[in-house]
Amino acid sequence: MIRLKVLILFISLFIVNFSFATHNRGGEITYIHLSGLTYEFTITTCTDIGSSTDRDELYIDFNLGTSYAEQDTFQRANFTPLLFNHQKNIYIGIHTFTSAGTHRITIEDPNRNAGILNIYPTGGNSDDIVFALESFLIIDPFQGSAGGNNSVQFDNCPCPEIACVNKPYSYNPLAYDLDDDSLSYELVAPLGVFAVALSMPAVYVYPNSIGGGNFSIDPVFGTVTWNNPMIQGEFNYAIKISEWRNGNFVGSVIRDIQVTVQGNCNNDPPEITPLPDTCILAGDNISINILGTDINNDNLQMLASGIPFTLNSNPAVFSQVSSPGLINGTFAWQTTCSHIKPGNYAVMFSLTDDGIPVFSDYESMLIKVIPPIVTGLLAAPFGNGVNLSWDLATCSNADGYNIYRIIGANFTLPDCCSSFDLEDYGFTFVKQIIGVNNNSYFDNTSLTLGIDYCYVVTAIYNYGQVESCPSDTSCARLKKELPVITNVSVINTDVLSGADSVLWSIPTELDTLQYPGPYHYKIYYDSLANTNWSLVASTASSQFISLTDTVFYHTNINTVSSTNNYYIELYFTFNGADSLVGQTNLANSIYLSSIPNDNQISLSWNEQVPWINTSYEIFRSTSFSGTYISLGSINNQNYLDTGLVNGAEYCYYVQSDGYYTDSSIHSPLINKSQIICDTPIDLTAPCAPVVDIAGDCIKGENIISWTNPNNHCSDDVMSYSVYFTPIQDSSMTLIATISDVNDTTLIHYYTFNGTQSVAGCYAITAIDSIQYSNESVFSNTVCFDNCPSYWFPNVFSPNSDSENDYFMALEPFSYIESINLVIYNRWGQIVFSSLDPFFRWDGTNQESNMPVPSGVYYYVCTVNSIRLSGIEPVNLSGYLHLFRE
Repeated sequence: MIRLKVLILFISLFIVNFSFATHNRGGEITYIHLSGLTYEFTITTCTDIGSSTDRDELYIDFNLGTSYAEQDTFQRANFTPLLFNHQKNIYIGIHTFTSAGTHRITIEDPNRNAGILNIYPTGGNSDDIVFALESFLIIDPFQGSAGGNNSVQFDNCPCPEIACVNKPYSYNPLAYDLDDDSLSYELVAPLGVFAVALSMPAVYVYPNSIGGGNFSIDPVFGTVTWNNPMIQGEFNYAIKISEWRNGNFVGSVIRDIQVTVQGNCNNDPPEITPLPDTCILAGDNISINILGTDINNDNLQMLASGIPFTLNSNPAVFSQVSSPGLINGTFAWQTTCSHIKPGNYAVMFSLTDDGIPVFSDYESMLIKVIPPIVTGLLAAPFGNGVNLSWDLATCSNADGYNIYRIIGANFTLPDCCSSFDLEDYGFTFVKQIIGVNNNSYFDNTSLTLGIDYCYVVTAIYNYGQVESCPSDTSCARLKKELPVITNVSVINTDVLSGADSVLWSIPTELDTLQYPGPYHYKIYYDSLANTNWSLVASTASSQFISLTDTVFYHTNINTVSSTNNYYIELYFTFNGADSLVGQTNLANSIYLSSIPNDNQISLSWNEQVPWINTSYEIFRSTSFSGTYISLGSINNQNYLDTGLVNGAEYCYYVQSDGYYTDSSIHSPLINKSQIICDTPIDLTAPCAPVVDIAGDCIKGENIISWTNPNNHCSDDVMSYSVYFTPIQDSSMTLIATISDVNDTTLIHYYTFNGTQSVAGCYAITAIDSIQYSNESVFSNTVCFDNCPSYWFPNVFSPNSDSENDYFMALEPFSYIESINLVIYNRWGQIVFSSLDPFFRWDGTNQESNMPVPSGVYYYVCTVNSIRLSGIEPVNLSGYLHLFRE
């Protein structure tokens, strides 16, 4: 507690000494697109009233750091005196660029005001630092003058910006974008000479590094919070607001802000009740109450900001009613179809009191405006397809429609207020229809007789970037006017004498008046992935379709090397010639594959069939022609057979069980794969050990221990490899190989840059038998960190009495690579500095070589400790008493 009070006093004195030299406190550059390559720029600065460096004009550079320099001078349009001796200055000018592309717009002005605590944190004057601002403008080179952009605009001017010791501080720029671009926010270092960011941490640190507490920014809404500053004084920070259009960066503005932290504040910040995000259908009205309160019963004012208030059509409105300590705001918006867009609308509310000092609170919400659903969908079978029709979209600005289908009526639909992809819900994308008035489609893409197909339609907007909720579902089933293939099963596995059985169902709904008998079928076959079809058989002719043959045995073929594909054509005889009625869908036999491994064989299979397979039964034998037993039934297309003997042969086939949704087609549909044989072999690395670590900072060693995988998850581990890195998340190197599988302990120590260290991470792998030499994956990684110790006394007496004659680090200290120590007197002058951890200050001024007087001195020291993360700087600061008597 005493150390903190002295530190506050010291810094307060430091500020007072330079209070008359202040000037620039903050600002930003914004721009508005006028036409073509012409833009209006506004420079806003926050300065002190009556400064000797008050500017009537500012020099602006439109392409700093480029070969095509463009500059101008803007006159001050107006200035406004504000509280606490602050002044807001506005400079406005128009500039026409010579070309499209990326333009960096900057201004520089000497100088910043003095006494900024987080600029030159280890010593120096902040009024020696140039004040600079930067904005980026990207004019799309592919669109030229038509690719213009407007920067973000602000509803909240931080001039002045006040915080209080030990009270929460928050600030939001209330930024909005005239082009409705997405915005992101990040904290950056303020800019100095040549508009280059101040070096961190040598020249600049974030406010909490000096003032304590937590300092952060919401990257989505831009609210800066500081919980809670502990030191009075001036602090600067900068916010970079970036614009994004369709995921591409299109511009940015850096807003520089100075906050003054005061002490002994009696006011408390007001509070807005948190707001939920909202989703609404275009055309509906939204009305939300926003409640603000203040425990001090201050008068309150609430402001609302965001794109909904800037729209040309049906903008949102905001009203409020207040009384001391209480305010009720109403956000109201009658949405229309024109408000449909990708992403969300961000609305920000700020609540400000009239206390001393003035405090604010901020809340935000996202509003998603989604399109209305498509209605009136009707699916009707016709021939080999389905006719679809639906009502026109309610919103005439729709670009068209997406059509999706799914097999069967058992499915779920997504929450339309979240981003969704219907294909993730099992739907197949069928077609995109362009044009809001095109509301019908004939689907004949890969449809199968005997299957129920269910359809939904969505409306699309903004070139397909926005999709409405799915319509109600409409289902249809093709008429059974053609044969339906039901079976392709392997009945003999052989390269030369293999055989398949092919079955199909007769067309029970065929129009025999349009297609009179006699009838027959032609069977087509291909074994080269549907690239070389050949006619392999024709059935006998029959006058009646009900008497046609529906079975074919395909013999003397190769059923080993690949799957076999089939389809069947139906013909009727007209004027003595064959006339095609139509054909079945394609179907092939199940093709089984195997991959051997250690005591196991992995099976997988594929197929292309028009029916629905619900399960697969796996059969195994110890020889090709032996007796096969069932291993069980599964509903996916892979199976792992374990517990096998390496070197022994195992043979398998798979039998599928399927059906059509049309109950008139017999089921189950049973089909078999070819037989395949394989032999297990050890290709699997053993499981990894489980590692533990016991580090000892005093001894300077690590003891690493691990489990023997042979005791719990392996049986063939023969050795271990030990890997190490001194820096966490860095690549590891091999440091030891242990051949005794029962030796599971290692003692390790090392030096880092000449200093003994125990900081490091370890992982271990297990290696199996010499025959296979498979190495496991890395074990869990275990780490131990150094225990750096480095402290200063608060008193010393350089009077040559051999007691406390030097100010130096308390020994012993450990795991310290280097330091950067600076000691100041009460006037902020440096009296001593050192980079040596073993420094010894005898109370002599380094510059004058004269003894310094008794008194209180302030030190700032960066201690570079050796840690897992590498060299980690730790900032120490405090005061010391020098006594000469």
